Amino acid sequence: MNIYLIGFMGSGKSSVGKELATSLGVSFIDTDSYIEEVTQKSIPAIFAEQGEDGFRSHESDALERLSTKEAVIATGGGIIEIPENKDIMTKNGIIVYLHTNFETISKRLQEDENRPLWNQDLDKRKALYERRLPLYRQFAHYVVETDDKEVETLIHELKEVIKSS
Repeated sequence: MNIYLIGFMGSGKSSVGKELATSLGVSFIDTDSYIEEVTQKSIPAIFAEQGEDGFRSHESDALERLSTKEAVIATGGGIIEIPENKDIMTKNGIIVYLHTNFETISKRLQEDENRPLWNQDLDKRKALYERRLPLYRQFAHYVVETDDKEVETLIHELKEVIKSS
C-alpha cells in the first residue's frame, strides 16, 4: 500500500514524507524529482517548454508508474488538477492531505525561485491556493493540519492515520 501526500507547494510533503518513509521502513519518492530524473529537465524548464498542461501529463504518467511500488509518495501541489489521478491513488493506497495555511506557505517559499506557479504576483498565488483547497479535501482520505507542528509530531499523527486505515 502506498501513502500519497498531497497539499499545496510548501506544505511539507517532501520533508515529512522522507521522515515518514524512514520511520515506516519503506521507500520515499517525490514525483517532481522523479519527473526531473526521467525527463532530464528541471520543473521550471518543463513549464517553460511545455506549459502547465505538459507538466501535468508528466505528473500523471509518473503517478501511474510509481503506484506499483510500496512507498510514501510526495506529489506535486497540482496533482489534484487531473481528476483521474485520484483514481490512481485511491486504487493503490491512501491519500493524506497536509493542510497548511497560506501565511505559513508564504514564509516557507519567500525565497524559493524554482516554483513556476509560485513566482507570480500575490493575488495569483492566493487565487491558486483558494482554488485548490476544496480539491485537496475532495481527493483526501485524511487531512492532517501542519501549521506550527514539528516534523516528529506530524510523523506521529500520520502513523495514527495509517493504522486507522
